[in-house]
Amino acid sequence: MSLTIHRVAQYARFSSDNQRTESIDAQLRAMNQFCKQQHWQIVATYTDEARSATTDNRPQFQQMIADSGKGIFDIVLVHKLDRFSRDRYDSAIYKKRLKKNNVQLCSVLERIDDSPESIMMESVLEGMAEYYSRNLGREVMKGMKETALQCKHTGGCPPLGYDVGEDRRLVINQHEAEAVKAIFEMFAEGHGYSAIADYLNEHGYTTKRGRIFGKNSLYEILNNEKYTGVFVFNRATAKSDSKRNNHAYKTNDNIIRVPGGCPAIISKHLFEKVQRIKASNRRNTGRYHSKEFYLLTGKVYCGVCGKRIQGNLRFSGERKNRHCTYRCDEPKQLCKNKENNKDYLDAYVADLLRQKIFNKAALRRRINAVNKYITSYNDEFDERYESIKTELDEVTVALSNITVAVEKGVLTDAIIERSEALEQRKIEIQAQLAELRRFEPLRLEEYLHLIDDYKNMQRNTEEFRTFVQTYIDKVVTYPYHIEIVLDVGFGITDELKETITIRRGDLYALFESRTED
Repeated sequence: MSLTIHRVAQYARFSSDNQRTESIDAQLRAMNQFCKQQHWQIVATYTDEARSATTDNRPQFQQMIADSGKGIFDIVLVHKLDRFSRDRYDSAIYKKRLKKNNVQLCSVLERIDDSPESIMMESVLEGMAEYYSRNLGREVMKGMKETALQCKHTGGCPPLGYDVGEDRRLVINQHEAEAVKAIFEMFAEGHGYSAIADYLNEHGYTTKRGRIFGKNSLYEILNNEKYTGVFVFNRATAKSDSKRNNHAYKTNDNIIRVPGGCPAIISKHLFEKVQRIKASNRRNTGRYHSKEFYLLTGKVYCGVCGKRIQGNLRFSGERKNRHCTYRCDEPKQLCKNKENNKDYLDAYVADLLRQKIFNKAALRRRINAVNKYITSYNDEFDERYESIKTELDEVTVALSNITVAVEKGVLTDAIIERSEALEQRKIEIQAQLAELRRFEPLRLEEYLHLIDDYKNMQRNTEEFRTFVQTYIDKVVTYPYHIEIVLDVGFGITDELKETITIRRGDLYALFESRTED
């Protein structure tokens, strides 16, 4: 009777609650031993460091879930179920994904099968893990609130204008305080964010982290009540999907405010005047601004400074003429790039995709190019696989030799360092092997629907943006030309890209002539 060899993907993680990287090593050792006893083959290893299991925002975890549909492994193995997730909802969702992909979740310490008793036990274990996580968060918050009530800094980077003293209370940083005063005074006098940022940068001021000022760095400063001498804590709302929104605030009942709890930099009168101006600006914004659709959002980069470019909408003149552009937000003295008309650039790129991909002749050329790459890749597959497998065998032997030496009582810092390096390399090699696979040639008939999708999809929708951005690597704007880099590897390879260059003058002439017609 033949023995079934199960292919295993092992997953380990540690969060920041009193755990270290050694925690992952211990988990992996336990899982390796378990697989050895079960005669299971480890084909992939995924690890997330300093990642909480209360959220699914874990890169390696998400990669493992995605890989579960590729037929690489049959089992996902964890040391304990709480390494997989401490959130019962996420746990159910991702276990269902694994089950759909014919992958089983197993734990070294908790033996769970399909029996009714095991289902009940698994629910209890997940509930206990979620309780532990939330209770820990509650206890941490309790300690931080007590610290805040004493007007002591609760951690992180202090606000611009302050340093943390030896007693953990805020003290004024005189140089930075000058910048804070200038920000509030200029805003109260009617200056905009850009003018304030330019002034600060020209006079040598920097943010708390030593960077130049931009519009976003001013928002939080103008809203921080600490500058009036009121110590404020627990203002920002709780995390959503592991991200904290510092622009959303809790109700007053949940916020700790201690008047006189820190030294004041500005007067309460100036602070309140700034808040009234901001409130007035928010009310007036709707008269002039309407929501704009940016087809290339997230894909446009500045060719001068390298920063990602944002969409910008403004109205000028007595008639409030609309100007919608892609513009670099870096101060003018740092970046001399020009802005680009959003309507012209969006329309040009959309039509370029029609010419280069979404017609039958172009699509056939793209498919042939990918198939040529696949043939070359498959021809070299065996040699590539054997090369990586040989290195894995060498690393495994080296680790075994270190284990023998340690068992004989030979243990030095050099041996420990070498062992850690080998373990890390072993994980990397196993990941490479897990990714290796032969590709089947693409068939044109299976991609012809893309042409109809492009023609029939409604423009200026999120669906259309997501669709076309699949084939756009990036758009780089320069003062006198624009480069559009198309990604035409159909998810097989990143090597097949095409760069199209157009002069800014030609782009504008093209659409100006259409307007005149």
